[in-house]
Amino acid sequence: MLREAVALEYDFRLYRQYSEPEAAFILRVDLSTLKRWRRANKAPGVNMGERQVRYWGYKLADFMLLGEQWRDIPDANSN
Repeated sequence: MLREAVALEYDFRLYRQYSEPEAAFILRVDLSTLKRWRRANKAPGVNMGERQVRYWGYKLADFMLLGEQWRDIPDANSN
């Protein structure tokens, strides 16, 4: 599947949560850019309480593959 290929190529795990700095590194963008995308609902961040955001690896893979169209994918597993 494409998600697995992207994760292998960029060396991250699909079912691991990443901090915002880690996600920015994986996506090869500046941290401020990723924050701006998240606030505009363009990046798949999950709020985990006050001032803490996490990104699932499979959502990062979808974002890399589909750009903003990641939102159209049902929030289930990779099957």
